[in-house]
Amino acid sequence: MNKVELVQSQRNIYSRDHFVGGSMNQLGHFKQQIQTINNKTNMEIFQTGLLWQKVEVIDDAILLITRNKRVPALQALDQKDRITTRLIDQALLEEYKERLKKALVEQLGIDFVTIFKDYDPDTEISVTIIIKKGKLTQNLRG
Repeated sequence: MNKVELVQSQRNIYSRDHFVGGSMNQLGHFKQQIQTINNKTNMEIFQTGLLWQKVEVIDDAILLITRNKRVPALQALDQKDRITTRLIDQALLEEYKERLKKALVEQLGIDFVTIFKDYDPDTEISVTIIIKKGKLTQNLRG
């Protein structure tokens, strides 16, 4: 079984390009670095770590799916004033994206096109999509 078949059998989403000149070990290490930076960014803003997270790399995109603990003060207001809590959620998402981008550039040297993030307060699940310039494998070949 080759590397691509092995990864696909583990239900991960990678293209053959991710393994050219690199290894699954390098990609795994890279994903762990992303998880660490993402968790630290959440700790800085929300004073709590993530409950769960998964990182997938698909060509020029990095996908983070996370389960967060809702900020208790916002949770208390959600039923009474959802418009206000949604505005605060948006402001927090913007702050998160700025801090995540800065950390990823400083610590991993990733060059970005953009970062998208959304959060569902009912399920406490968020999705972040990082679109970067060039193929991810160019950063892994080092």
